[in-house]
Amino acid sequence: MISFLTLASHYMGMINVKSKLKNQVYTVMAFVGNWYLLYIGIRFLQNGRYLRGLLLLAIFLVFLYFSIMNIYYFFTTKKAPFDISPILEKYVGGAPEEIREKEEFRRRLAQVERQSRQASSSPAGMFDQRMLLPAQVESTGEQKRNIEQIAMLMKNAGILFEDYGGRSDEQIKEQLQPGQTEVYAIGDEGIQFPFADIKMINGQPTIYAGLNQMEELPVGVITKVGAASFEAAKQENHLYLADVLLSGGEKKMIGRSGIITENENFFIKVNIAYKRRNTSLHEV
Repeated sequence: MISFLTLASHYMGMINVKSKLKNQVYTVMAFVGNWYLLYIGIRFLQNGRYLRGLLLLAIFLVFLYFSIMNIYYFFTTKKAPFDISPILEKYVGGAPEEIREKEEFRRRLAQVERQSRQASSSPAGMFDQRMLLPAQVESTGEQKRNIEQIAMLMKNAGILFEDYGGRSDEQIKEQLQPGQTEVYAIGDEGIQFPFADIKMINGQPTIYAGLNQMEELPVGVITKVGAASFEAAKQENHLYLADVLLSGGEKKMIGRSGIITENENFFIKVNIAYKRRNTSLHEV
């Protein structure tokens, strides 16, 4: 019986079939062959060799349990009761090939979906990157709550993906830049708000954002453009709102014992496009 199973296993290794079908065949072979262990164990008990007989019966029960787990996994879509596979996987290491294939497919699908939904440029249009300056933004408590609210709306609308670009922990480690210790689930650069605008409210350049103009909410006030105050920068340049990006949220960090996951509040990043005035306001 053992020789037959070994021979069948060798032949299966020579045939190029899908891993799921191969695992189904192996499961059937193991389930059938396991009953031979029961027969041998009973024969040992009948012949008075109780230690060997009981040992084989114990092995039979263990193999029977895992055979039933495999039947659930490879032949049905139901979750097996009393499944200890995740615990064993944690200590033994590695996921089954079928699971790895599904995870890889899921990551690639997520990347394609992310790219298709976030492929649009900034709502303000495209600017020469050399003409952009980062802006310093301050948000009140209410404006910070508005940012969290908009982030939740973007999640519900399916345009905010907290999946690290479909990357696994191993891929994140490999792609970390020198000196980089953390990555955000939504992307290190952040993602564009569907709608963003700048309005002068009580003399302050206030950023509004939302899913659309009808649902816009104030999310912060620009205090600096580059190294200059907003007022000083505006005196010397024509200023345009180029990017309003949502950043923050869940992130992974490199710790001493491996990758750890933390959460922080969402925040916004703003880039301002500038164009020199022909004549400064001081000379007007």
